[in-house]
Amino acid sequence: MPFSKKGRIVAIVAAAAVVAVGGTAVIASQTGGAEQTTAQAEAGNNAEPAAKMESLNAAGAASTNNRVYFVHGYDGDSKKDCGQTWDRALSYFAKRGWPGDSLKTVGYYKADTNCDVSVSEGTNQTRIKDIAADFANYIYDEHTSKGESIDIVAHSMGGLVTRVALLGSAKGWDGFPQGPLKVGDVATLGTPHQGVICEDDQGDGEDNCPNTTQWLSMDPDSEFMRVLHLPENQLGEQWAAGTDWTLVSSDEDATVSGTSAMDKGHYADHKFRYLPGSKNTVTHSGIRELGSGTYNLRYWHASEGESHDTTNGWAPVKAAYNAVYHDGDW
Repeated sequence: MPFSKKGRIVAIVAAAAVVAVGGTAVIASQTGGAEQTTAQAEAGNNAEPAAKMESLNAAGAASTNNRVYFVHGYDGDSKKDCGQTWDRALSYFAKRGWPGDSLKTVGYYKADTNCDVSVSEGTNQTRIKDIAADFANYIYDEHTSKGESIDIVAHSMGGLVTRVALLGSAKGWDGFPQGPLKVGDVATLGTPHQGVICEDDQGDGEDNCPNTTQWLSMDPDSEFMRVLHLPENQLGEQWAAGTDWTLVSSDEDATVSGTSAMDKGHYADHKFRYLPGSKNTVTHSGIRELGSGTYNLRYWHASEGESHDTTNGWAPVKAAYNAVYHDGDW
């Protein structure tokens, strides 16, 4: 995908040049900080970005040929109804021309229901890495080994499962396929790329986090998060260059912060951050359900290296659709 690779190279080279001259203040914007400066806001970036977003709706260089897998997130009971979780997103994709047999939901808990494919038989006590290895082997056996490319839309912890599936394969970790997977596009929705911080919502001085292996792995200080953010494991590194990465986040998400879901300060090809004040609130579940309306949105593309604010932003499911439909050609 030419756009993805060029955008990644431009951002990395620019950041390297800044480091060489000691300009550390610029690095965040070149590596995915996605925060608009006051000067940019005052320059009137509101109307033009909205027009740019609408112009993509009529773009011709796109494809609905790839298989798209929808990966759910964490569940406290280790039991997800895939049909219920993804019904609105599946309907949105199907109504816009994606063949129904190319849209597949993924289950990884043993007790999951109404999932098109089951890649594991875990519970929330199963390590995220182990679920990721099972998912990676499924992708390799069913698609990569046959020369087929797929796309992935993932919600919450499902984005971590996806990220580690691709990372572990590219790095040749034990239990993973020994080589990169053919995944053209990944869109993560409300994924805790920087972990989840539990609040004292009961007023008892405790954080009240679930005491499960998967939830503890999503603690920002966990070993899982430490390894995920080693410099060589970042999305700006060569192992991730064959995939176009879109991170979608919301400041109204009470489960995963906008900062965490956009992996602030780290590279991604595209970032969308929903800001407060829209008619529809983009909650943790809403981020995988809302397909219509306009939103207060800050978005960023690596090829541009700067963020834009608009009050006419796409709905989050529309952003995910465009992420896989336009195949990096934004």
